[in-house]
Order: sequence, then structure tokens, then C-alpha cells
Amino acid sequence: MAGAALAFSLATSQAQVYSANIVGYANVTLAGNGAFTLVANPFDDGNGNYATNLLNSALPKKSQLLTWNGSTFDFVQKTGSPATWPVTAGNQLPPGVGFFVQNGSPGSGAPDLTNTFVGTVIVNVGNSVTNAEPIGFTLQGSPIPYAGNIAILNQNGGDPNMDFGGPLTKKSQLLTWNGATFNFVQKTGSPALWGGTVAIGVGQGFFVQNLNGPATNVVETLQP
Repeated sequence: MAGAALAFSLATSQAQVYSANIVGYANVTLAGNGAFTLVANPFDDGNGNYATNLLNSALPKKSQLLTWNGSTFDFVQKTGSPATWPVTAGNQLPPGVGFFVQNGSPGSGAPDLTNTFVGTVIVNVGNSVTNAEPIGFTLQGSPIPYAGNIAILNQNGGDPNMDFGGPLTKKSQLLTWNGATFNFVQKTGSPALWGGTVAIGVGQGFFVQNLNGPATNVVETLQP
């Protein structure tokens, strides 16, 4: 949906976005009781995009933040009394980067929380942002607050604003998190086509596997 510009109201099952201009906010639910939610920050908060400022302050002690370093997860934990996040470069969460949030520890009874991302869209209307797709797995999110299909189903019917899958080669995968495990679609056949759609909500993270290369880019443009 090309709805992140001068006037839009965009709603998905996972996020709601409202904006009168390129300053806006997005509400994303963080599942409770120690569950993991895969999210992405869709706005620049203007203050470094640290977890301390971006994530709901009601996240309890022992909540965790997991980021991907290209081969495995790095994590930081909310500790102390009152519980706080360590402010380090490792928990900077700029637009375009996906990350897991664990809301409390398993069995803690921590309730679901609404996380409100607030800030500005990182490009002006008509301008573009480039997303690098190196070989291997990359944990991403749309750096523009779009929702749509990030795979082009049979090279047709996808969202041209969200075409993360189009440039990828045969056997590459797109992976989304369903709350317990990953769902994925793969590019197969000759010519290589996607086996299904991959619907993404605003503020939702996803993995891109660029299996065979070459490294490529996805360009998103903020539409009026």
C-alpha cells in the first residue's frame, strides 16, 4: 500500500499507522508471557533510535532485544530496578533493520503490550531509499512505513513498493515469524518464481535469504 505520504490511514492486522504528513506513528503489538515478536522500526525518532526510546517502557525486567549480526543473534536484556535497557551501539534500531523483542520471561505472565513507534519517515515524498541485500541472511524491515507483499507472486500481483524478493535468484527465501516459528516461501523453477505471497505489516520484521547471489539492492520510493 502506497500510503505513507502526505495524508494516509493504513491499517493491517499487526499494525496501525496514522499520519497527516511524513511525521507519524505506528502501533505494533508485542506478545506477552515471554513470547518473541519480530518487528522493525518504521520511523526515525531523531534521537539515535535506541531501544530505550523506541520500546515500550512497560516491558518488564528480563525482557530481551535480539538483533542479527549476519550469522547469529546478539542480545541485550532489560535489567536493574527500575528495569532499563543498556544504551549501547548494539541496541540502535534504525529504520530498515528487523529485530526480535521478547516481552518478559516465559511463564512470567507479562501482558501483551502496544509499542508505539514515533518519528519521521527517512525520505521525503518522491525520494528513494536503498536496502542492501547481501549474500546470506539479512534481518530487515521496510524503512518506509509500507505494508504489502514483499514477494512478487509469479512476477505479478505483488506490491511494487515492497519488492524485496524480485531481485533474488533461484532457491532464495523470504521468512516471516508467526509467533512460534518461521513461515517461508522459496524461489523455484526456470525462470525462478516465488511459490507464494509474503504479506508484511507496517513495523513487521522479516528475513531475506539471498542464497546464490549476487549481492543486490532493493529501492523503495515514498509515493505521494
